Amino acid sequence: MITPIITICGRPNVGKSTLFNRIVGKRKSIVSEIPGTTRDAIQSNCNWKDKSFILVDSGGIELDSMNQLTKKVQLKSYDSIRESNQILFLVDAKEGITNVDKEILREIRKFDKEILLIINKVDNENLSTTNDFYSLGLGDGIKISAYHDLGIYELMESIDHLFAEKKADDESIKFSIIGRPNVGKSTIFNSMLGDSISIVDSTPGTTRDSVDSKLNYNEDLFTIVDTAGIRRKGKIGKEIEYFSVIRTISSVSESNISLLVIDSTEQITLQDQHIAGLIIQSGNGCVVAMNKVDLLNKKIDESKLIEKLKFFPGVPIIYTSGLKNNGIDKILENIKTVNLRYQLKIDDDDVWRNLVNIVSANMPPSKGKRSPYLTSAKQIGSKPPKILLKFKNVEYIHFSYKRYIENELRKIFDLKGVPLQLEFREND
Repeated sequence: MITPIITICGRPNVGKSTLFNRIVGKRKSIVSEIPGTTRDAIQSNCNWKDKSFILVDSGGIELDSMNQLTKKVQLKSYDSIRESNQILFLVDAKEGITNVDKEILREIRKFDKEILLIINKVDNENLSTTNDFYSLGLGDGIKISAYHDLGIYELMESIDHLFAEKKADDESIKFSIIGRPNVGKSTIFNSMLGDSISIVDSTPGTTRDSVDSKLNYNEDLFTIVDTAGIRRKGKIGKEIEYFSVIRTISSVSESNISLLVIDSTEQITLQDQHIAGLIIQSGNGCVVAMNKVDLLNKKIDESKLIEKLKFFPGVPIIYTSGLKNNGIDKILENIKTVNLRYQLKIDDDDVWRNLVNIVSANMPPSKGKRSPYLTSAKQIGSKPPKILLKFKNVEYIHFSYKRYIENELRKIFDLKGVPLQLEFREND
């Protein structure tokens, strides 16, 4: 099932952002901000009861005057409506129905989408006025107060049937190919598969849809997701390009490993850093492909590269030329290796023994008469690896000491290319 898109829309100041943050704040995943015409439109990949959906705060529906509505329909806030599976039409119970509400609803109805009326800012004083909204022809609607977290559970339950069921894991190694436009993602993708499933062109943004393909390599099965490029800030205008960003977010969160493709002939850009941030937020493992090395005439400083991308240490960097089919085998080999690390399960005795050695070699600093000391440790999760560490006086452990422990564990268990999640708790 394709991950559904749920879009919140309505006139300004009815509480769209508050509702968005209320839903996302509880179940926040990857979040990306895309500059809009009047303000940022925001989307997030979310989960509700092990089901997934993409939530969009459309933004941009701001009418300077009534006769400007037709012009505003062209803004990407309406692109989001066009691509949505469900519209949450938000109104303000305190102000009642306005002419702007009616005009916006009239335009939304032209897209022939399912529309659910959400009456926000409801309290005992204005509860009786909510009956007025029945005249909009959307039924009774769902009454909420996004600010006070009232009615949110009922709202989510009412649209629960739309959400995508969590996919059962197959045996394949699933990774996403991401990067800004025109860095060579599709060329690398096609080199892997040996055909041209994706449109390859020198114009940024020509890969418009995500394409999933299966690939057998050295008796290993890979599922490859080739996502459309994320355009530089301020240059997203067309519907197809705007929603390529949302599909990229979805693809990253639905894969275990991300292949970040970078143009080696250019400096690391803010957009590269932004995309790297999406990978880090997702908890994915990562391999970096420095593409177009056939056009490069200087050596790359890998330490500075990782520093600029703000990645965890040891991320594999592969030098490739998708056009000349160089480095493709190394990409797949490294993705397989990173995937094994991503699923790593460590015996509790190994975790404890190594952590005792790490702490003994460099004891955490004391604060007065209080000294933090390790009492227990074990792995509590994988994909990516997650370790629980219990200390007495845990509040006195500085973040730099936590980083020291993480780095030492990375070396011991060879966790290059995957995040290591450490949870520090006070001893019970």
